[in-house]
Formats: sequence, structure tokens, C-alpha cells
Amino acid sequence: MKDFDVIVIGSGIGGLISAGTLVSKGMKTLLVEKNKIPGGLLASFKRKGFLFNSAVDCISGVAKGGYISNVLESLDVDSEINFVKLNPIRFSIFPDIRIPVDSNMNVYIERLIQLFPSEASGIKKLFNFMDGSFTLVQSMLDSFLSGKPGLGKATHEIFELRNISYKDLLRKYITNYRLTMVLSDRCPFIGLPPSRVSAFSMVNMIMSYFKLGAYRPIGGFQKLADILVKGIENKGGMVLLENGADKILLENNNRCYGVRCENGNEYTSEFVVSSVDSHHTFGDLLGREFESIPTEMRKKTGISTSFFVVYAGVKGEVTEHSSVGYFPSYDMESFFSPKSSFKNDSTIGVTVASMEDKLLAPDACNTVVLHEMAEASDKEIDKSVCTGIVIKKAEKIIPGLKDKIIVLDSATPKSIERYTGNFNGSAFGWNQIPGFKNVKGYGINNLYIAGHWGEIGGGVLAAAYSGAKAAKEILTKESVTNGI
Repeated sequence: MKDFDVIVIGSGIGGLISAGTLVSKGMKTLLVEKNKIPGGLLASFKRKGFLFNSAVDCISGVAKGGYISNVLESLDVDSEINFVKLNPIRFSIFPDIRIPVDSNMNVYIERLIQLFPSEASGIKKLFNFMDGSFTLVQSMLDSFLSGKPGLGKATHEIFELRNISYKDLLRKYITNYRLTMVLSDRCPFIGLPPSRVSAFSMVNMIMSYFKLGAYRPIGGFQKLADILVKGIENKGGMVLLENGADKILLENNNRCYGVRCENGNEYTSEFVVSSVDSHHTFGDLLGREFESIPTEMRKKTGISTSFFVVYAGVKGEVTEHSSVGYFPSYDMESFFSPKSSFKNDSTIGVTVASMEDKLLAPDACNTVVLHEMAEASDKEIDKSVCTGIVIKKAEKIIPGLKDKIIVLDSATPKSIERYTGNFNGSAFGWNQIPGFKNVKGYGINNLYIAGHWGEIGGGVLAAAYSGAKAAKEILTKESVTNGI
């Protein structure tokens, strides 16, 4: 008899959701994590009375009925965490346009029409199409996850979305160049410019916030990870921190039978779910016979951009909105060139989560987190120089920011790689380009891939669904018929 039914490697949101789903259905589950705390990019950390979210601005799927919420409920820990809803979702600043991205989609549509009245018909048709497509995709996912096939059926439009760029989709409805760039203001959330990112990925990411809401957990994103771990353990699951996987144990190269951990202990299982970096999974954990898989994927799709992140604890008020995207020009494509990082004309994101959550900062103070897109790379970055550049640029949004700072820290792509294990600090896993192909177990019939290196893509909700899908496939194979 095996030690466990399932071993889940990695405690990012994909691993947590996978483990939470499995254990709530009675599967004997082990979750292993190399770091002292769970969560991956959900991590939060403290500096002199300030609590910073390391990477994430906001998420969806946590309102009543959302999938993350459902997992929390199935683990009986939903009452132990609260979320604040953002409105607006984002405040976007362009050279001559400053526009809130309202949480109410219809209000946002009317704002766009007021700014671009000649595009009114195209704006309505675009959002009607995106709304319908998102509803259909959700139906398909819900059908699969609930075990009720037939409720959702793929259409020609969905297949087309997977194979065209977001820029191509916008061209079908919008003629005004400035408007297409305004509608591309969430591209940094997925790490690719409009011409390269899959329309499918962008539509689902944009619409998830409109339809499911944009939220932050009170007390920081680390609390969400910690609560999920608590629920997993309360349901009988086992969570090992500071003891990551060292090797996936294989028999005949087509079936895995467990995991050897960094402390040398081996645990056997019927199934393995890997929610960690694919280079680590198919290279280090599985060995030389599989290491060409991520190399080939990099050639086909590439890995996503990374970020240079500045964390500043400041005195006083700083900005009117807690999530800001700053675009000094309408040349959205140029912002994603590695050469544009740390320039005066590159884009940055600003998150001031303490505006809605006073637990994150001392009285009369705020947390300011600045995101500068940077190439995913193994090269070291001069943190001091780059921090100064990013703060100076942020002062165009928050005048006098430098003089208000009382706590300062930063993270480079190498920092992200060291903590998360993501190759070269990639923030979103594989690039979500048109025609992106599913990432499977490559002939290992009881290995499943979850998280943003899986088949659904980057972003917290997509990674969560990826974990849910892996869990459902295991439950189906085990003939668990209650649905998830």
C-alpha cells in the first residue's frame, strides 16, 4: 500500500487548490514545499511594522461561488478570512487620458464611449463578445469541474480566440489606435504585448475581474495561503514545509510512484501533481531523459517576463487609487521590450494595498509597491540603481514619494527565482501566445501539471483552475463521483 493517494509538489496557488480539492474529497494527500512558508508568489513579508504583498496586486474567484471560495468552504476555513473588493479595479494613466477601470463593466463601457464616442458601436460589440466568450469558457470549466459534461460546449469562436492575438481581436471592433492601447492596459498582468498575447488569455483575465470581482485578502495574500494550508491539515492532509521534492520516483519511465524529499525521506503515492517550474519538474525531478521538454517549450513559446519590485513603507497619504498603471506613451508594444526596462518612458504599476487594508501599515502610513517589468534573466541587477530609477519615475504619479519613504526594499528577477524556483524569475510561466499547446505529463500517465506552468496559463485564477483541473482528473481516474 502506498503512503499517500496523492503527493503535490509546491504550495503556490495551483498546488494549494489541487491539494485542498483532493483532501476535501477524502484523498490521502501530502503537500511538500521547499520554503519556510507556503504560497509562492502569494507570499507577504514584514519590514518594521509594514506588511508587503510580494507580487500580487489583486485576484478574482474569492467571492461567494468563486472557485477559490468554494475550496475554502470545502475545507471549512472560509469564515477565517475576509476580502475587500476593489473599485475601481485599476486606474490607468496615459499621456492625455486618466481612466478608472470600474468594477461594473457597464459603467466602464460608458466611460470609454464618453472618451471615444465615434467608437461606441465597436466598444459595445467588443464587450458583448468578450462577455459571451467568458461565460462560455466558465460554463465549460464548471461542467468539467462539477462532473456534469454537456453543460458547456466549445465553439468555433473559442477555438479562434486561442489562435489569434489580442491585437487581432481588438482590430475587429476598434479603429482608434489610442483606444486599442487603453483597452490593452492589463497586458502587464499577463506579461505580453497585444500583438503577442493570446486573445483567449486576455479576454478571460479581463473578464474575470469584471464578472467575478477583483479582491485582496485582509491581512495580506500570505493569509490566504496560510488558511488553505490550515484547511488541508484540518481535513487530514499532511503539509511539509522546508522540505521540497528532490526527485520524482519513476518505474519504467511511464509511471511515477512517489517523491524523494530534500531530507532524503521517500514517500510513495498513486499520483503526483507538480505545481513547480517545468524546468525543475522535467529536468531536476525527473532527470535527463525528460530535460529536453522545457527546452523545446522555451523554443516554441518562451517564458514570461519578470519584474523588478520596489517595496516602500511611507508616511502619509500617497495616491487616490490603490492600483495604478502608468503608461507614458501609447506605444504599448515598446513597453515589453527588454531594452525599455528602467527607462523614463517605460510603464510601471503601483499598488497601495494599505488604502483598503489598514492592517498592512502603521497609523498614518502606507505600503507602496512598484512593479517594473524586467526581462526574465539569470543576470544580477544593481538593486540600488534600479530602485532609484523606479522611485523617480513613480514620483510622476506620487509627487515627493522619495521624501516620504521610511522603509525600503526591492526584489529582482533573481530574487523571484531564488524564492519561487521559477526559471530566471518568470512571473507567469509559459508565454500565453496564440496557439499555446497544453502542457501534459509527457507519457507519465499518473503525473499531473498544475499552476502557471500548466495548460491554462498565468495569473492567480488561471493557476488555481489548473490545480482544480489536475485534481478533478485524478478524482475521475479514481472513480470519485461526488464532483468537485
